[in-house]
Amino acid sequence: MKRLVFFDLDGTILSGLSSENIFIFYLLRHGYLRFKQFLHAFLFFIRWTPLFKHHVFIKNKAYLTGLPVKQIQSLAKIFVEKRLVKRIRPELQACIESHRQAGDILFLITGSPSFLADEIARYLHIDHVEPTHCQQDEATFHAGVPWQHPFAEEKLTIAKKLCERYDADIKQAFAYGNSYNDRMILDAVGHPVAVTPDRRLRKLAWRKGWKIIDPA
Repeated sequence: MKRLVFFDLDGTILSGLSSENIFIFYLLRHGYLRFKQFLHAFLFFIRWTPLFKHHVFIKNKAYLTGLPVKQIQSLAKIFVEKRLVKRIRPELQACIESHRQAGDILFLITGSPSFLADEIARYLHIDHVEPTHCQQDEATFHAGVPWQHPFAEEKLTIAKKLCERYDADIKQAFAYGNSYNDRMILDAVGHPVAVTPDRRLRKLAWRKGWKIIDPA
């Protein structure tokens, strides 16, 4: 039976600020975000805060409203190559390669949008990606709630479905995460790894005896 390995992206494989936040600054600096995008992002907050509470900030992809899908994908490819690959932690890149050499099946499960996650996964030779899928048609992005947004419990739900699809035992799986929000998937697998964990996750990892990686 092959083992599945689930990697988080931001704060785990990548150091520093979230890939999406840096990309937003990139779009803003280069003039792609204008009044229409800011308006729809604001309206998203108004409409969805009662449901999502403080998580509305990470659910909000309405800043992409009206932007061409192919253009954003092209910009993301350039952005990843020039900016994000520099943030890849060598220790995690080595872990990825080690799992690949062992014949494990690798997955990137991340709240980062697909246009960023797909490019990072391609660079790292991770064949399977479960990212955030923003609302869009073939031409442009829309302002609605993402069709898929792997965060907290949803990451675990996705991991369980993948284990069923591959007829794999989740207790034989590995998971790498950095945030307390990753605790559900980490607690479910047999081999949890906390990478530069935040304060609450570090405390939980110590208590449960999970492996902790603190890259230099």
